[in-house]
Amino acid sequence: MESVERGDGAAAVLTVDVTARKAHQYAVAALTALGLLLAGWAGAALVGVAGAVMLLGRFWWPADLFRQFVWRVAEPRGWLTRRDVPEDRQTRRIARALGGIALLLSAAALAADGRLIALLIGVPVGGMIVLDASTDLCLLCLVRYQARLARYRLAHR
Repeated sequence: MESVERGDGAAAVLTVDVTARKAHQYAVAALTALGLLLAGWAGAALVGVAGAVMLLGRFWWPADLFRQFVWRVAEPRGWLTRRDVPEDRQTRRIARALGGIALLLSAAALAADGRLIALLIGVPVGGMIVLDASTDLCLLCLVRYQARLARYRLAHR
C-alpha cells in the first residue's frame, strides 16, 4: 500500500475510490467484449478505445473517461456512491498499463483481420478485468505478493 508521512511521523495510508475503479473496469470489459464480438474495424475501434483509456488514463488521469464520468456525473448526482478503501495502487497501475498495451495489441490484430490472435489476447485480459471488478482479486497483485513471500522465506531459512 502507498503511504504518506504525516506531520507526527506516522504513516497515513492512501485510499482509492473503488467505485470509480470498478465502473472503469466494467466499462473497459464491456467495450472489449463488444469489440471482440463485432470484430473488423468497428470491433478494433471499441477495443482500441478501451486499451487507450486504460493506458493513457494510467499516466494522465483526465484521459480516463470512465472515471471522469463517475467523478463528475454519477457520484455528484447520487447514481453511484463513492467508497474509499486502502488499496495497493502501485501494482494495479502496472497491471493497468500492461492491460492497456495488451488491448491495443488485440485491437491491432482485429484491424489486421487476425481475430483468433485478438481473442487470445483480449479474452484473458477482459476476464482478469471482470475478475478484479467483481471480486477485488488483482492477479498481478497476487503474483507479486506470492513472489515477495517466496523471496522472504528463502532469505530467512
